[in-house]
Amino acid sequence: MKKTTLTLALFALTPFSILASGQNPLKVTEKSLPIPVHASQEVQNTLAVLPAPLNSGSVKAIAVPSTDGEWKAHISEFNHPTEVQGRQAAKDLNVKYGVENINGVEIYTLTPANISEKNANNLFLHIHGGAWIYGGNDALLREAVVIAHKLQMPVVSVNYRKAPVHPAPAALNDIITVWNSLLAERQADSIMMGGTSAGGNLTTAATLRMRDLGMPLPAALFIGTPAADVLKNPDSRFVNDGIDALLGTWDGLIEASVELYVGDLDPKSPYLSPVYGDFTGFPPSILVAGTRDLMLSDTILLHRAFRDAGSHADLHIYEAHSHGFYMLPGKDRTNFYAEMNNFSDAYIGRYNDITPTKVTVTFKLEDILLPESK
Repeated sequence: MKKTTLTLALFALTPFSILASGQNPLKVTEKSLPIPVHASQEVQNTLAVLPAPLNSGSVKAIAVPSTDGEWKAHISEFNHPTEVQGRQAAKDLNVKYGVENINGVEIYTLTPANISEKNANNLFLHIHGGAWIYGGNDALLREAVVIAHKLQMPVVSVNYRKAPVHPAPAALNDIITVWNSLLAERQADSIMMGGTSAGGNLTTAATLRMRDLGMPLPAALFIGTPAADVLKNPDSRFVNDGIDALLGTWDGLIEASVELYVGDLDPKSPYLSPVYGDFTGFPPSILVAGTRDLMLSDTILLHRAFRDAGSHADLHIYEAHSHGFYMLPGKDRTNFYAEMNNFSDAYIGRYNDITPTKVTVTFKLEDILLPESK
């Protein structure tokens, strides 16, 4: 008891400038993590069969491509199984999809077998994840198909340009281009926008850009385990290093993909790292992450920033989830998409009985797109 009292007394007497200086990082001894008994059965089963060791050491051992040709081959190899999964999901869930072009930007249109009456005039604008380099083409279907099926709502997914061929702000410009086109055919309040990981980052950044341009904003946002800071600053990047069963570590491939995406731009720009933004006037948002997620802190930081700015924000954290585990089939996925369904009902259900009309505000692309490097 005396030792505890002394420790608290020393803490109280220590200047906060010293406590926050970061001069003495905490050293953590090696320890074992059991499979959490309170995790859903599906998550327990997944953790039990994951290859070992899927941790920072093994991920760092993966050679980072060094040439454009190596990156192209690596991205293609990485995307292939996800593309297969996406097409299979569309078949299994009976979601029809097609590929179109809007002002030079490729989009996927998805139509579920059943569109609920309440969502007949609504739309989900999906922004796929993939560390700003992966996840395009049919790979984007893996999440977009589930959203269309679970929400019983039409989906448009933006197959935005990606690094290394197209660094920032190409992806952001493509999203803004599609958004501007959608405004010509429907009310902004009939659209929910969102995605996972880099998709959560781009959803937040694009909304900031729309707000700054004075464009109408989406009715609501879905922000799944976003990379809110492209720098290795958030706490969970360290705490969950080697623990996140999907990502493993920020170091290595993810860090390299960030460098390709950011290029020579300021990584603390809110259009790259939304955590540094001002969220005044932001739409309502639903955020999700897990306790073993490398981007748990990013999700918490954005949720707090949204709330501090006066916006409504719901935060859902799942036991033992690594990055994006809420997309795994099972109890937690069913639970989360039910939450998202209720959330979307609350904010985009108001246009159920009318046909969306054209907006009177129009924007010239040359006035709203950020300059891109040649």
